[in-house]
This record gives sequence, C-alpha cells and structure tokens, in this order.
Amino acid sequence: MKEAGRKYRGGGFTLVEVVITALILAILLAGVGFFFTNIIKQSDIVDDRTQAMELARQGLEEIRTLDVASMGFGLTPPDTIGRFERCFDISEYDPLYPNARLVKCIVSWTGASGAQTFSFSTIL
Repeated sequence: MKEAGRKYRGGGFTLVEVVITALILAILLAGVGFFFTNIIKQSDIVDDRTQAMELARQGLEEIRTLDVASMGFGLTPPDTIGRFERCFDISEYDPLYPNARLVKCIVSWTGASGAQTFSFSTIL
C-alpha cells in the first residue's frame, strides 16, 4: 500500500535547471567567441606588420644597388604595393662625410587597427 501512495519522480531536469545551464553555456560560448575573434584580429595585425617589414627591407636592398650619392635629398614619391605604400627619405648623414646618406624606407598602410607606419633606416 505504501508504494501506491508514492508520487512518481522522474530522473529528468526541471525547467529552471535547464534555463540556468543554457545561460551558463551561452556566457561561456560568448567568451570563447570573443577570444577567437580577438586572436584573428591580432593575427591580421601581425601579418600586416610582417609584410611591411619585408617591404621595407626589400626597399633598402633595392636602393643599395643604386648610386645614392647622386640622389637628391628629400622624400621620394610613394610606390603602391598592394595595400601598402613605400617611399624613401634621403638626407645628409653628417657634414664630415658628404657622400654618406641616411636612407629611411617608410612603409604605410591601413589595417585592422587603423593607419600604421613602419620604417627601416640605414647609412649608405
């Protein structure tokens, strides 16, 4: 008789437990999504900076083959290479060395974090 008076309690979850679990999972997934979005953005920034560094290095190697002493001082017109612009700033290094030139290769672009500039310089 005692068994007949017992109410049936299934092993399932209540609606409140399901809603709380879903809320916790949604918060966790939003955090993971934000993390991966930030990682992708940072990867794009690093890729742009690496490409700009390579363009600046390549530019200095190209100008090394030219007669820099005969070049005029000042900023050269920019060359457009994909999304990047590269120009050279040639200036006098030291009055004691009239044939020496300070050459700066400037690469600029607009990337994931806005307008960026990168430069390498050398004395030729």
